[in-house]
Amino acid sequence: MKNTYSHLTIVVASVFLYGCASFEFPSMFDKGSKEVPRYGKAAVHYQCENYQSFGLKLSENGEEAWVMLPDHEMNLSRDANDKQLYHYGTMDLHLNGDQTTLDDSDHLHLKGCKPERAKK
Repeated sequence: MKNTYSHLTIVVASVFLYGCASFEFPSMFDKGSKEVPRYGKAAVHYQCENYQSFGLKLSENGEEAWVMLPDHEMNLSRDANDKQLYHYGTMDLHLNGDQTTLDDSDHLHLKGCKPERAKK
């Protein structure tokens, strides 16, 4: 009887430890958010400083830009004087290669945004 309890204890402990191996404790030291982009194949994913990101889809003629943020999307129009600048209200998108910026004078300031390179 004592031998049965010891075998049963070993089996229960093994199952418990196996379950603990698949559990991941949340890290309190991660900086920023690491959202998973779901922008679709037609959009370009931009990774910015401080783990922030957004998706961008330009219209065929380049006159409009759809900016896709984790919580909403917005349509920006191209500036008449600067062809790399898109804006809507207080939101400005300045396309500049690996130094693209997305700025809303109120609360959103994304800088140093780099387009994700196509995976081969």
